Amino acid sequence: MNAKITTDTQTDWARLSRRDDSEIDYSDAPPMPLELPPLRVRQAENSSDTTITLDADIIAWFKAHHSNYQESINQLLRDHIQHDLAR
Repeated sequence: MNAKITTDTQTDWARLSRRDDSEIDYSDAPPMPLELPPLRVRQAENSSDTTITLDADIIAWFKAHHSNYQESINQLLRDHIQHDLAR
């Protein structure tokens, strides 16, 4: 599935960039933990060449918080799967 990427939007980005964070309505957002659990890093055993597209803000956060962001993302996904299987 190919996503259409367009820069022609009706969003007023300049107005949004001037808004203060306190104006953001988070009422429909799920609660976030104050701290994420520590990530365990492991060497990939069966890595593949599959490519996934992640939002730029997700990549930026992992790059800012983890020196090997790809392994950190993999471990977070693996922990989520283990948690889901345990339910």
